[in-house]
Amino acid sequence: MEQNTLLELRTTVQKFVRHFGLLEQSITPCGYSLSLSQVFALQELESKTLSVGVLADILLLDRSSVSRLVDQLVKANFVLRNINENNRRETLLSLTEKGRTTIHKVRQQSIHFYGKVLQDVSENDQRMITDGFKMFTTAITRVKGELKDEDES
Repeated sequence: MEQNTLLELRTTVQKFVRHFGLLEQSITPCGYSLSLSQVFALQELESKTLSVGVLADILLLDRSSVSRLVDQLVKANFVLRNINENNRRETLLSLTEKGRTTIHKVRQQSIHFYGKVLQDVSENDQRMITDGFKMFTTAITRVKGELKDEDES
């Protein structure tokens, strides 16, 4: 790919990040008063119980950051910590009723937001956007994995 095209992609991604609100630390792009890390953690805990370490792996964050994140979620009564009966050294995380209600509201607000964003985009273009994001995410994941492997060598 030519350098100018790569720079155009970089500029487009930066503009997307700014306009989508990803630089905002305390509100989701759809306007909910939680950080994206908090929402992503709640989403992961919605259908399963996880340890802090597993949640950190899923979110691609270091364990100490996720521990602080979980502390905030516990303090806000979104998440419960429970001792794993099979391994008493491990703490398992699960959603409280408030956490379940909140993630449901975030999902509904998100659906409304994305619907508004795409309301004037044809179905074909909507599919192209979705497919393009999937391809771009796959490529980023591959490169990040390669870079991580290089760092570990």
